[in-house]
This record gives sequence, C-alpha cells and structure tokens, in this order.
Amino acid sequence: MIQYSETEFLKQIGRYDTAIFAYMEEVGASKGNRSIIGELFNRQKVDEQSVAITGTTGHSDLKPHNGTRNYEDVQEWYTKRVEFHEFSQTESFGRTYLDDNKLMSVDVKNRGASMMNAAYRTQENFAAAIFTNADQSSFTKDGKSYNWTLAADSVAVASASHTSITGRCGTLDNTDTNALDGDNLEAGIIAMGAYQDDNGNQGTYFANTLVVGLENRKTALELINSDGKPKVNNNEYNIYEGDMRLIVWNRFKAQSGKSAYPWTLMDIEAAKENLFFFDRINPEITDYRNWQTMSWDIGVYCRFTIMIYDWRWSYWGIPA
Repeated sequence: MIQYSETEFLKQIGRYDTAIFAYMEEVGASKGNRSIIGELFNRQKVDEQSVAITGTTGHSDLKPHNGTRNYEDVQEWYTKRVEFHEFSQTESFGRTYLDDNKLMSVDVKNRGASMMNAAYRTQENFAAAIFTNADQSSFTKDGKSYNWTLAADSVAVASASHTSITGRCGTLDNTDTNALDGDNLEAGIIAMGAYQDDNGNQGTYFANTLVVGLENRKTALELINSDGKPKVNNNEYNIYEGDMRLIVWNRFKAQSGKSAYPWTLMDIEAAKENLFFFDRINPEITDYRNWQTMSWDIGVYCRFTIMIYDWRWSYWGIPA
C-alpha cells in the first residue's frame, strides 16, 4: 500500500510554509528598516535593466543682467553605468527531517530567519566595504572582485588624484592619512568647505556627518558629543558639540594590512545625490519542493549594486 505519496509530501510541507514564510518576511522588513544603508546611501528600488547616471560640469555664478539673457556653454561630465550582481543562499530539508522533527515549525522559522538576516547582513557588509576600501580601485569578497569604490571619474572615491574635465577645478584631493583627532577633524572640515566644482566655483559642501567604526567611537564622542573640550584640564567649551551628526558603524573597519582605523566626514545631503545603493531584486524567499528527492528547499535570493558618482560629498582619513 502506498502510504507516503506526493500528496502527503506536499501536505506535510503545507502545514508549515505559510507561517514560516510570513516570519521570514517579517524579519526581512525589520532588518530593512533598521539598516544603516538608508542613513548613508540613496537607496532605490530599480526595475530598469540598465542603470546609468550622467551629469554636467555646472554653471558659473550669474552675471549682471543688462536686458538680454546671459548664456553659458556647459560641458557634459562623466557617465557612470552599473552592473547588478546576484547573491543567494539555500537550505534543503530532507524526508527524515520532515518526518522526525517535532519542532519543525520553530526550527525552520529560525533557520529561515537566519537566511534572511544573512541577506541583509551581506548587503550591509558590501556597503561597509565601500567605506573601508574607499582609497582602493576595487575590493575582493568571497573570491570575486568589485570596483564599486570608483567614482564616475574612474578614480577611487578617496583619492588625491581626482580628475577635471575642464581643467579648472583646483581641488582634486579629498583624503589624508591622519588618525582622528581634533586638529585633523578641523582640517577635514576646512578642506570640504574649499571643494570646487569642475568649473572652479567654490561649492556648497559642509561636513555635517562624521562616520567612524567602533574603534574610533570614544574619540568621536569626545570630539563632537561632549560639552567640555576633550583632554583639556579646565574643561573649556567644546566648539564641536552639536555641530554635526555622529554615526558609529560596527562594520566600518581598518583595511587588511593596516593597523589604524579610518574615519569619514560627509555632507549627507550631497551624499544622497552621489552615493547610491540600488536594489534590483529585494531579498526574496525561494521555495522548491522536490517529490523525487523528497526534499524541501528554502532559500533567499537578491540582486543589488552600489554606485558612486561624484566624490565631493566626502573627506576621508585613512591612516596606515
């Protein structure tokens, strides 16, 4: 007598799938809402097959109006195209597991939640890799190389060698090798305020956000969140208190081979115009039921990419 048929197999899975998938969706929504990516990146859902951004060199200041219009030729700036990459993970539950696991609902829910956590953790690890490797032309993860650290001028986003199409931009450097302290923070603030656009006009870039890893947390808190001036005996007033926002990111770490820890100053408004996280496919649940092998596969699949257009939203301290 046939006792365990395809119908029984599917019926057994059907006792759990709705609750498990609903829980995975709930975990995914929670992780997505709490992700730091939305704080630092312009995160967008993109359905187009090809994504590219182009811009212009910008206009000079307005001229006195003498009854006729003042015209100006504006040059095309760089065009940046991106390629989306696939990421996935799957776990297979066999006949023995389906038959014998009395706590299957709880166990599979937890395993499914773990995969969903892994999907969002993977995305945040890639986002952090952009910051950690900002002065590199590429970085490697799981044996694959990604050039997501390149700005539209094909130079690493943190570089002293950015390029100018017009040749009129006098500030093409947004990085140093200094550790985070008061003097170096001030130097970065001044440097960002002096950035020029590609026509040589002084920009409107303001350092209003400081991003550090855990190792620089104490120093950063002392610099911008204490009411007394750090490391001064008579507790002078701290001019940086409340001047900018502090983001401590536990995934922002030192590069391999470097012992000191990086830090970043950002104009967060300018960053939202130039630092993009594109979701082609948000983390989605995959489900495959194979009667022939009597196995149930549950997985997560996503496609995304990161794009940096202009570099002037940032100043980088990357010590050796």
